Amino acid sequence: MQTYEGMFLIDNNKATSDWDAVVRHVQGILEKRGAKTLSIEKWGERKLAYRIDGHKKGTYMLVYFEAPAGSIIALRRDCQLSDTIIRSLILKVAKRPEPVQKSLGEEKPAEVVSS
Repeated sequence: MQTYEGMFLIDNNKATSDWDAVVRHVQGILEKRGAKTLSIEKWGERKLAYRIDGHKKGTYMLVYFEAPAGSIIALRRDCQLSDTIIRSLILKVAKRPEPVQKSLGEEKPAEVVSS
């Protein structure tokens, strides 16, 4: 099993009305392909630079998960077919980075290795 980082752009209307249902939806897509969720973080709502499928705003979700290497192509296809997920980006990482440490208003960047 490999560790992956997934950034999902979620339909803002669905995210604001029922966030828990959105989390269950994304976890369901991952579990369907044999993935194990390590962490889910809501990054917040953002105005998009341009309309994507008629959406002006979206909510970002960062997910770390472990999955078999052969399941990623099917997982990406499931994300494309989802009405809840507008866009997705899935990257392989060496390990899940530690949470970002904040001190004196500055953020320490997390080190992520992707290939």
